[in-house]
Amino acid sequence: MAFDKITAIGAPPGNSLTDEPGRWPWEQPPVYSNPDDAVDYIVDQFDNEKSRDGVLKLLMAGITVEELVNQISFKGFMNGYYTPDVAELIKPAVGLYIYHLALEEGIEPEMFNEKDEEEQVSDEAFFRIMKVRNPEMFEAMNEELNRQTRLQGYKESLRKEMDERQQTVAQTSFLGMGE
Repeated sequence: MAFDKITAIGAPPGNSLTDEPGRWPWEQPPVYSNPDDAVDYIVDQFDNEKSRDGVLKLLMAGITVEELVNQISFKGFMNGYYTPDVAELIKPAVGLYIYHLALEEGIEPEMFNEKDEEEQVSDEAFFRIMKVRNPEMFEAMNEELNRQTRLQGYKESLRKEMDERQQTVAQTSFLGMGE
């Protein structure tokens, strides 16, 4: 039986304790145990024009330096390049490097996520992103919404029909007659 490791309900609790040890990259000794070496590795990745341009596009689109640094440090840990503690230690240096890189290209990036709770993603933006990034889920949610709408319309028509019947009964009933 194969388990989907991505979803929270994909494997029963404790399943990771029964897996073969060393199966994942983060279970191996890290490539870089020194934070300075890890920062050098990340900075070297920006020598690749495709990587640098991708990061700059994200910054121009409004993604914060903080979000990029979190993703870079997490991805490096997941790929076994460094441990979680090294990932946390390198964040300030990587953030400053990305900030400096953006300034050199004439971009004034946002550093931190400081949006209020009220400035969350609108429902419209949420569904627009979902339609592109997760079309199966979008279709499933759209179908459920349509089903709920049809059900609501059916309930309303039943209520209207019941109200009309009650009015008819009240008009023809001897209780509704005057003295």
